[in-house]
Amino acid sequence: MRKLRRCSKVNNFYYYNPVKVIFGIDTLYKIDELVKSRRALIVTSPGMKRRDTLEKVVSFVQNIEGIIDDIQPNPTFETLAYYYQQVNYNEVDVIIALGGGSVIDTAKALAVSVENRNFSILEQSIKSGSLHNANYKIIPFISIPTTAGSGSEVTPWATIWDEGKKEKYSLHLPDLWSEACICDPSLTLPLPQDITIITALDALSHSFESIWNKNANPISNVFAIDAAKTILCKLPCLINNLNNIELRSEIMLSSLKAGLAFSNTQTAIAHAMSYYMTLHKNLVHGIAVSFTLPDIIDTVIGTNQLVDESIFKILGSNPVEEMKTFLESIGISTRFSEHGISKEDLLRIKSAVTNVPRAKNSIVEIDKLFENFVANSL
Repeated sequence: MRKLRRCSKVNNFYYYNPVKVIFGIDTLYKIDELVKSRRALIVTSPGMKRRDTLEKVVSFVQNIEGIIDDIQPNPTFETLAYYYQQVNYNEVDVIIALGGGSVIDTAKALAVSVENRNFSILEQSIKSGSLHNANYKIIPFISIPTTAGSGSEVTPWATIWDEGKKEKYSLHLPDLWSEACICDPSLTLPLPQDITIITALDALSHSFESIWNKNANPISNVFAIDAAKTILCKLPCLINNLNNIELRSEIMLSSLKAGLAFSNTQTAIAHAMSYYMTLHKNLVHGIAVSFTLPDIIDTVIGTNQLVDESIFKILGSNPVEEMKTFLESIGISTRFSEHGISKEDLLRIKSAVTNVPRAKNSIVEIDKLFENFVANSL
């Protein structure tokens, strides 16, 4: 009788994501079915107005109570306080977030209605980590991403920046999920090559960050592996053929899958490091979270068998070189000095990540990682 191979044990795990997802080319019109007769506030950026995307949404929605159309990248407490005063919460039943990750994050913050609509209460609660104890309610919101990378349409948190203090905060509530999202790849067709690259790199980083993560589970892993493999394969093709709707669809679906992965794990060390580089060196988020991936892979290999297997599935038998080659092929240097970061900066980054919760999600050994950075990538 043939001897059966012993299967590995599957540990207990928990996966949850309540967001209704509508995916497909030219599905924007379905926003009317989601909003129905509710009074809507649209939150968007100037780019959506220039591209007539905002006009399309307005034509589909029956009852629009207001439009905020000047959202800028990387929402700060100062800008959020300004927008907060523009919202008449008594006349809004649902918020529509039309834009990239910063627009969706802004909409999430505006969706949190605190006592007396006093933004300072919200700000202090976020900064102290005590928002869950505050008296708040969530206005339902629907996300329509127009980039492929942030995954914010399927996660329950938002990134908010304090420019004065050079600090990053996370707005995270258990019920801060989109009611639904519409992922229409045709909305990404106008994106130029540089935005296409840096947003996709954010999604790629989300994939890997959810793999070398203490909160990883079999479902998040399936999403992460598939997303990473597709981005590595399709992004080089897309950047040379920006009008290819099928490639746009592949990358947007991969961004969605990466979002579904890290919606349950959160991010890890690459993102923890990136915040310092964005705040102090003005390094674009997608680059800040991705150029360190080869050294993180080099450090994490051999730490955990399941993580190793996932990385090899994505990158093959020589993952560090494969990742370096990929990044360099799309114009991203893997050296800190090329991004204006010195050895002294690297020491500051190491000190900074010790206070960043996202770093604690990682299975990566921090001291060894920074030794690799100094040895290989300065």
